[in-house]
Amino acid sequence: MNIQDTDAWKAAEWQYSAMQAALMLPFPGLARSPGEVIEELEEIVRECPEFYPAVLELVLRRMADGADGSAAEQIETGLRLMLDVGDPQHMEEEATALHDNLENLWRFDLCKRCLEVLVERFPDKALFWDYLGNATAQLGDVTEALRHSAKATDMAPDNAFFRSNHGLHHLMDGNASEAEIHLSAALRLDPENEVTKGNLEVQKYIARHGGNFSDYLVRPVDREEIERLSDDEDFEPRDQLCATYNADRMQALGRNMAAGADTRGRCADVIATLQSFFDFVDRVSNMTGLLHEDIGHVFRHFNAIMHKFIFKFGDVDREMIEDVCESLLVYYGFLARLELVPPAEFKQFQAMVRRNRKGLIEKMERYNAIRHDPGLDEEEKEAIREELFEDDHLWPHL
Repeated sequence: MNIQDTDAWKAAEWQYSAMQAALMLPFPGLARSPGEVIEELEEIVRECPEFYPAVLELVLRRMADGADGSAAEQIETGLRLMLDVGDPQHMEEEATALHDNLENLWRFDLCKRCLEVLVERFPDKALFWDYLGNATAQLGDVTEALRHSAKATDMAPDNAFFRSNHGLHHLMDGNASEAEIHLSAALRLDPENEVTKGNLEVQKYIARHGGNFSDYLVRPVDREEIERLSDDEDFEPRDQLCATYNADRMQALGRNMAAGADTRGRCADVIATLQSFFDFVDRVSNMTGLLHEDIGHVFRHFNAIMHKFIFKFGDVDREMIEDVCESLLVYYGFLARLELVPPAEFKQFQAMVRRNRKGLIEKMERYNAIRHDPGLDEEEKEAIREELFEDDHLWPHL
């Protein structure tokens, strides 16, 4: 009997569909917390262990929540269920969704494991060879990645996406001349593709300066160009240039963490925390063209930034403050090892963060208590806010 014809599968499918609908359009006041979603997925899987959509979403949500214990085995179980009992017509779409979710979690190691299963089962699917090439490259084995992405381009020579990725793998290998061949071919096939255009700019830089894609991501800042654009009041290209440096540094950190067995489980959380933190810093700094690697700016204003952060978002908890502090130390520690941040300045920053963290947590806990205290009127609450945040909360900018 087909598992999809069983009562257990049909009940699981109904409950899962209802849960998805509620997540997309929650009733007012009834939005599920991440923990509640995980509990419901666990219930679905208990009732029907073969219902692979819930099996896969459960492990992905657990990973996003920081639980990484048996992720590899659970992902592989879900994938094999998908292949064995899923609808063949939807297999490529579902496999792509799994791949994309794992990439978003920076889990290229699990991407690679899944794709090795997929290319064994479907050796003629160019898309899976392309995905396998990218996952392998992100884990540092560029030679093997080039073999995989070459298979994709051999199977589909007119696919601009595959061509562009194969060119990127040559950039990762430091081969600018081969990269130019494939990136130029990709651009001829898809002249409006911004990713390919961007990678051709990377190719030109590597052709002039040497190195590979990883070196490019941590290239020295062209401060003379930033200063020239500022002097000319050409602010839009200046801000875009600074944003590019910031994004490249973040990508370099992510690639570094994703390639390490001891760090890949924390990578997605660290990157997401840093992106949220620096978005907030950009908003409250009242200045454009901010380079996030300029550690002095965050060092000088750290307490004021955190005061505004606690006040602005409300219900900030200990874990959030710990995450921000630890993520900043990971980021600037990484840049210090590359000497993009002076190591001595990083040590000062590290000591300051560790010294101030406890006090910030105490302020957060006291503020959360008074926010919901019906025994205090607004004037009394404001007096406490002024004491806790040293008037930092009164001003929109630093």
